[in-house]
Amino acid sequence: QRQMCIRDRHIKYFLSLISFCLLALFISCDNSDDPVAVNDTSIIDEDNTTDDSTDDSTDETSTQILTSSSSIEITKSWTAEPDGYTYPMTISVPTDTMPSDGFPVCILLHGKSPSEIVEGENGAKMIQKWSTILTNHALVAPSGYMGTWNLCVEESKAADIEMVDTLVLLLQQYTNINPDKIRILGHSNGAGLTNSVFIENRNPGIDAVCAVVSHLNTSQYHLDNFYKQGNVTDSSMAYCGYDEIAEAPLTSRRYLNISNDNDSQIPYSGGYRPDKALTFLHAQDAIYIIAQNHGYDGAKLPEAGIPIGTPVVFEYPYLEGNVVHIRGNAEHSTNVTQDNYIKDFFDQ
Repeated sequence: QRQMCIRDRHIKYFLSLISFCLLALFISCDNSDDPVAVNDTSIIDEDNTTDDSTDDSTDETSTQILTSSSSIEITKSWTAEPDGYTYPMTISVPTDTMPSDGFPVCILLHGKSPSEIVEGENGAKMIQKWSTILTNHALVAPSGYMGTWNLCVEESKAADIEMVDTLVLLLQQYTNINPDKIRILGHSNGAGLTNSVFIENRNPGIDAVCAVVSHLNTSQYHLDNFYKQGNVTDSSMAYCGYDEIAEAPLTSRRYLNISNDNDSQIPYSGGYRPDKALTFLHAQDAIYIIAQNHGYDGAKLPEAGIPIGTPVVFEYPYLEGNVVHIRGNAEHSTNVTQDNYIKDFFDQ
């Protein structure tokens, strides 16, 4: 009888242990929407659903719909911000009927902002302009650390390329977004980041990029190779520390550059800019290099270009218009012809 009592106590103990484990498992599952940090990255959508988007092999899916009121938070950390910086995001989604394959989406990367601009306003200003042009696109505009993006001499040393990589992966999980029509458009300093994303990112869902008023510099392309930005950019180092040869940029990705021959900030004909610690290629050489990467084996197009539009700009189309340079005279901005060309390029 004593042995039976001991056996009964053992059975009760194991039953209690099993019940406790089941309870713990239920609590863990119930709290699965709590944000977590993975590789110094936190990603939260409007329903606080965490997506491990830093893992390129993730098979997680989202049932969320991207709206203008969605909240996307991406946090990255680096030496100056060990606790992490969360990029402000402004979002605009068309109210029109969604295409059967989802809205194309364009990530907008602003130029360097004056110090008086409030953090987060940079993205909002990009949305304000481009929502009137890219009317059939969902638009997502992050704002960079200290109002700029990490390029050579800039004060920011943030992990901006990683942020864009993560943002693309997250956007591809929204059910009303076309995962194969992710576009990147950057202005000035943001165009510099756009070119680095064009060079480094391997996600085939980015099908088109547009660099506005900034073309390739010699940090990004030198010695007949494209180069990665690397973890540290330093203006005192050769080529700002861009010393790792990149894989050839994806040839499936269409590329458009807008540059102006009277731009006082980015030299159209190439040359060194001390304030940026960068040497720029000639804009027409830069587009020729990209065309060659994409398989073009002919001669560089004539310097004069093809006049189009009013006000007139000059077109340099390679590979049936999949790689294009537009030369204008809108200084460090764009005119109506250039804006319409961008719209038509993204609408293809």
